[in-house]
Amino acid sequence: MTSRDNRARRAVHWCAVAAVAVAAFAAVAHIVGPESNKLIILSSFVPLLLVIGIAGLVALAAVRAWRTLAVGVVVVLAGVSMQVPLYVRDVPRTASGDGSIRLLQANIRLGEADPEALVDLVRSRSVDVLTVEELTDSAVEDLRAAGLQDLLPVTYLVPKRSGGGGTGIYSRFPLGEAELLGNFSMSNLVTKLDLGDGRTVTLAAVHPMPPYPSPSWMWATEMEKLRTLLHERASDGDPVVVSGDFNSTYSHSRYRDILTDGFTDAGEQAGAGLVPTYPADRWYPPVIAIDRIVLKDAVVGEYERVELPGSDHYGIFATVTPDFTSAEVAR
Repeated sequence: MTSRDNRARRAVHWCAVAAVAVAAFAAVAHIVGPESNKLIILSSFVPLLLVIGIAGLVALAAVRAWRTLAVGVVVVLAGVSMQVPLYVRDVPRTASGDGSIRLLQANIRLGEADPEALVDLVRSRSVDVLTVEELTDSAVEDLRAAGLQDLLPVTYLVPKRSGGGGTGIYSRFPLGEAELLGNFSMSNLVTKLDLGDGRTVTLAAVHPMPPYPSPSWMWATEMEKLRTLLHERASDGDPVVVSGDFNSTYSHSRYRDILTDGFTDAGEQAGAGLVPTYPADRWYPPVIAIDRIVLKDAVVGEYERVELPGSDHYGIFATVTPDFTSAEVAR
């Protein structure tokens, strides 16, 4: 082997080591939950960073760096194992009761999404409940003109004149006890969904602030507050459905902190995988999954990403069956 070959081999080796180090960072960030803006943003891309680590393993095998490869395999497998639950369907039980809630989550980008397209989606999917973030006054009027309230006549809307702070709930079921959920930078809503026969579901439409460009501690504080309030709302024993733009991914520990005491991620329960929803308006595909649905005492059926023309987010459509038997036992 020539000296040139040796230099090339060393270069590949150290590039591969760097790639594995990237995967190691991803695994640590997934567990620790950094509060630096840059680290929070990087940790949003943990699955992509793990792919870089896998490429590093291939390179290490190509240059036959067997000992380094063995260490790299352990590191990358540790990181990958943290993402595996997203791909394994884990429905804990069969929900009691007849019928399910057909739920659509939609961030409409400062009210700019195509109202006709959104209403067509609600109609074609026979949606029962729609949660909307970045709802503006003008978007409320545009959606009304497009016929949304003919399909979902019961509403709880807190729009804003402009900006991304408005949130709304459209429903075909009666709503009760509707109010703002805590004091957040953007509107977060909670209500009771009345399914009839004395069955009620706690429904929340959420939109905590993003970790950028605001100070990271503000994002962390809102995520912790959201967890506390959602868990408090679950104390009455009703099934809980939380739908929204969480501005967080499964790789953020503060998002996963919500998934305790019986709360589960609907996508994880369905084994749907990453289901990235943002950004939706670029030449490349979406890379992070921040539009999510969280459940307690409920079982997910369908779970899929849907297009929202005019928005920078994809929507999430899911069918959710509340488990009232489990809720009764918990009371």
